[in-house]
Amino acid sequence: MALGYALVAPIVVIMLVVIAYPLLNAVWTSLRDQRLIGSDSDFVAFETYAKVVGDPSFWAALRRSGLWLIGNMAVQTVLAFGAALLMQRRGWWARSARVWVMLPWVVPTVAVTIIWQWMLNSSYGVVYKAFEAVGIDLGSPFGNPVWALPVIILVNSWHWFPLTAVVVYGALATVPGEVIEAATIDGANAWQTFWAVTFPLLQPVLFAVALVGSLWSFNILDTIFLITEGGPADATTTLPVYVYNTAFSAFRASEAAAASVLTVIVLGIAALLFVRFARPKEL
Repeated sequence: MALGYALVAPIVVIMLVVIAYPLLNAVWTSLRDQRLIGSDSDFVAFETYAKVVGDPSFWAALRRSGLWLIGNMAVQTVLAFGAALLMQRRGWWARSARVWVMLPWVVPTVAVTIIWQWMLNSSYGVVYKAFEAVGIDLGSPFGNPVWALPVIILVNSWHWFPLTAVVVYGALATVPGEVIEAATIDGANAWQTFWAVTFPLLQPVLFAVALVGSLWSFNILDTIFLITEGGPADATTTLPVYVYNTAFSAFRASEAAAASVLTVIVLGIAALLFVRFARPKEL
């Protein structure tokens, strides 16, 4: 028993330092009237939370975060399933796909944002010119309040879908071949076999991927900030960007901390609801 506690103790200490202390410090900061510049601060209880909740920009950022989350999960799921099914095939091209599918994931985020800004540049971007050649004028995708967020969703999904693809590919590899063969003998085509046999067996893995992926995607800051910094006209200001700008542009540390705590609460409630209503029965 003592050995067990000794082995677990380092992990507990790390969790307290990495997770508990920053969260408690954020809660304490949110209860004080504290600026990023200056050491004077007064205890104001929940007054800071009232300011944040009463700020229309906070609710607009929350709405954009919801759109950002839904868009990322939808696009990444489609790309990941397509890549996983491709990697599962036989042949040299399928084996090579297992390598090049991972390339977007290993590219640093800074490089990804630069590459896509180049490719979508109206003067020399290869993607922009390709659309222009077929009569589609993209204008300035990152400078258009309507298109900026959807385009960044595509960029971020391209960057992160390989991780989901590998997990789905691993899950597909665990599906018994005998079950697929039996469905084929019974007359099911490939589409029917996937939805009636393969997909139900993948549900536990997909549930875990969706839960972790949603929490991860919701908190992404770097991709958005490196491309638009939340613009144009706050069109890409999600909650992480809102918190960053509140803390480091407006220097309102207390309000940024309050927004962070509210973000944790929102994610916690959303995760509980997701587990409650979307969890597969066998889990």
